[in-house]
Amino acid sequence: METIASLADEFLSQPAIAVVGISSSKQTVANGVYKKLKAQKRTVFAVGKNTSSFGDDRCYPDLASLPAPVHGVFIAVKKENTGQIIDECIKLGIPRVWMHNFSGTSFSSGSSATPDIVQKCRDHNISVIPGACPMMFVDNADVGHKCIRWFLNVTGKLK
Repeated sequence: METIASLADEFLSQPAIAVVGISSSKQTVANGVYKKLKAQKRTVFAVGKNTSSFGDDRCYPDLASLPAPVHGVFIAVKKENTGQIIDECIKLGIPRVWMHNFSGTSFSSGSSATPDIVQKCRDHNISVIPGACPMMFVDNADVGHKCIRWFLNVTGKLK
């Protein structure tokens, strides 16, 4: 059985990742993940419907607008918007998605994932991480995310 840790390692090893949920008007999880991945010299693309730039970088309105193919998509949006993004991943042949959820892998109110969306990914052979946060698995993770990872691991929520 694959664990979130093994799926996270595979996801984060991809050569190009899109981060969906970027906002120029407020702090979002997507903003933090984007900044961390970019600081690690990864190829990362910002995707946000309502902004054309993020810092000095271009922000794309959707996955189809990206200038190069991506191998994974991190999603940090309201769950009612996730289905549209997954449909776009299917259409574009993107093989991996990670849907943010602070509380682990359950489908809480703070999650971008729903059981039907996760099943849709699996039905289309998309490797899916339906929870947690990449910030818990990146190189040089901050102490807070290391603690969250440890807690979720010992409580069995990272399986």
